[in-house]
Order: sequence, then C-alpha cells, then structure tokens
Amino acid sequence: MDQPTRRAAQARERRAQLLDTALALFAEQGFERATIKDLSEAAGVAQGLVYHYFRGKDELLFAVLERQSFLPELRRLLAVPPDRPASEVLREVAGDFAALLAEREPLMRIVARESQTNPRVAAVLQRVIEEAVGLLAGYLDARIRAGELRPHDPRVTARAILYMVVMLRLTRTPADGFLPAFVETLLRGVAAR
Repeated sequence: MDQPTRRAAQARERRAQLLDTALALFAEQGFERATIKDLSEAAGVAQGLVYHYFRGKDELLFAVLERQSFLPELRRLLAVPPDRPASEVLREVAGDFAALLAEREPLMRIVARESQTNPRVAAVLQRVIEEAVGLLAGYLDARIRAGELRPHDPRVTARAILYMVVMLRLTRTPADGFLPAFVETLLRGVAAR
C-alpha cells in the first residue's frame, strides 16, 4: 500500500521539478527558443522523462501557466468587504498586486512575451484580466452605491489600477511612491472643482 503512495508522491515531485525548470527556462530563453533537450538538461533528466509527463512543449507551457496562475492570489487580494473605504482598499490592492507581480517575475516575462504571438496564451491572459477587472469593479460598484464614490463606470477605474500596476512592472519602474499617488489622483480626479 505504501509503494503506490510513495511512487505517486515521487511522480508529483518530478512533475513539479519539470514545471519549475520550464518556468525558469521559458522566462530566460523564451518559449520558442527553449527546447525539450534544454529542459531535460537543465532538470538533469532524460528527454523521454519530459515526454512521460507532457506530450510536448505546448502542454508544458500551459501547465506552467496554470500552476503559476495569478488568479487564486488575485481572488484573495480582491475579496475585500464591500464596506471598507476605497481609499484604503485601492492602495492595498495596488500595492499587493505590485508585490505579486514582482514575486512572479518569470511568469510575467513569459506571459508578456508569449501573449503577443500565441493566441492561446493571449486568451488565458484575457480571462485573467477580465476576472480581475470584474472582481475589483464589483467592489467599486458597492462603494458607488454606498455614496463614497461618484457614479462612474467601475470597470474603467478597475482597469486603470490593474493596468497601471502591470505597466510599472513591465517597465521596471519603482512603484513605491507612485502607486499611492496614482490611487489618490484617481480617487480625487484631476478636474478643478
């Protein structure tokens, strides 16, 4: 009884090792340039073992994207009580999202590069964006209904915040002082009253 359990655990560990190696390799070399041979050498395994776990490079890429997905963490970050003030929540969300993207830098590089040429990666990215925008817009809508925020399209505000954080990460611009100022400007607007 112990043997199948141990064997299954070893298989999960080996698969995880291959995914971690693929993440690093795809981020460094790019998906197109990296080969299964490169991956097997970097992981210290035979090429055949890679094919035992994955049918090919495409399947491996999507397994990496699924395993490293931002969505579970984004869902957690955006699961805020609707009665908390927007001035607190939006700063937290922007800062925590920036930290998440920094932590997942290799994934960011892969997604940014591959979404430009791979329609399936672009579709995965679009689904993540739409869910994140929807979650944040739902919170903003609650703050509009509570009278804290003036009526507006909360999806535009949600996109502005999330896209700004992504852009800061892609351009490697330090976000420390900028993000709180951006959120404050967004909340107050720029029109003279």
